[in-house]
Amino acid sequence: MAQLSNGAFAALQKPRFSNSTHLNGFFIGHTGKDFIDWFNENLAGKGAFAKRRISPEPGEDMVAVKREFAVFWDSIPVIYRQADISLFDFVSLMCISINETAGRFRSKTERCGKGAKDKNGIRHEGLAYAFDRLPGIKKSYNTLAGNKTAFECFTNPVFCAAHQGLGLSDALSGAAQPDKIDPVWKGEFYPADKFPVLEDLAETGFVMQADFYKFRGRGPIQITGRAPYRQIAQFIQKYEGPEAILRKFKMRWQNLSADDACYASNDMDWDEIFTVKPIVALSLRIYADLASPAKNMLIMSKEFERLNERTRQAGSIWSVGRIISGSEKYADEDYQPRVVEMLEKIAGQLNPRI
Repeated sequence: MAQLSNGAFAALQKPRFSNSTHLNGFFIGHTGKDFIDWFNENLAGKGAFAKRRISPEPGEDMVAVKREFAVFWDSIPVIYRQADISLFDFVSLMCISINETAGRFRSKTERCGKGAKDKNGIRHEGLAYAFDRLPGIKKSYNTLAGNKTAFECFTNPVFCAAHQGLGLSDALSGAAQPDKIDPVWKGEFYPADKFPVLEDLAETGFVMQADFYKFRGRGPIQITGRAPYRQIAQFIQKYEGPEAILRKFKMRWQNLSADDACYASNDMDWDEIFTVKPIVALSLRIYADLASPAKNMLIMSKEFERLNERTRQAGSIWSVGRIISGSEKYADEDYQPRVVEMLEKIAGQLNPRI
């Protein structure tokens, strides 16, 4: 596994950053380029970043990309719950974003689409991909800790009232008659022999509003499940700021508990909510609090040995990749090599003798 050198560690300890101006100022001062231009020139398409580049999408320009970078990193106090961060903190999170959203600090809703094949070569696609447990690939989102199962959703009065008229609501709305809902909806395998897996509001829209699908991954690190979404709902219900989208949902959910707001919300609501930049930043803070309640997992250790340690304890580079991705393979083979390569490159430009 890639390891940060002692020389690079020593060279990079001092800089601290409280916003995007400080971050870009550091890179411009030492390299003549802001971070994105520096990354694209020095690391993108090479080594551990062979298939990675930060670039505009069709219809955008690099000005929009850099504006997005600035808005996100101006939220350091929200994300980290402290006034400033180290280079180690910045690079560890930046490398997650480069993997998950091509370095763009925006929400990317997890796709189900063609899904994935299990170890037996059977493909689980569409709704089945989100619902099913695929050993070695993903957990069932239907039984994910904190989620309400599809059965619980289909028998909940708030859920049924909010989503009536959507595809399959006639067959699966069971608030008045819970006994008519098949217990298979409590499980880890989608009943594809009885119901379509197509992601289409007219065909399966009622099913698409259950937790397993509605609360799939969003944001730059793909937060998943009712637990973090509930906290965002609570934030919106108390919101007093200027964002029109958040004020709209505050009004809509004002007489509901946070859990009932989660039941009543729909998949498209959350796509809209995650276009708001403060929510993108907040999602990271909420994820960190849930993943490591006792310690801030986004803050890297000031101790050389812990920073390099292959442990799930907060403070190590490896722990961020492992906790966020859920995969030791990703942490070993993709994430830590990228973080180390970026840090070593920065250190080498600060001190060519490293």
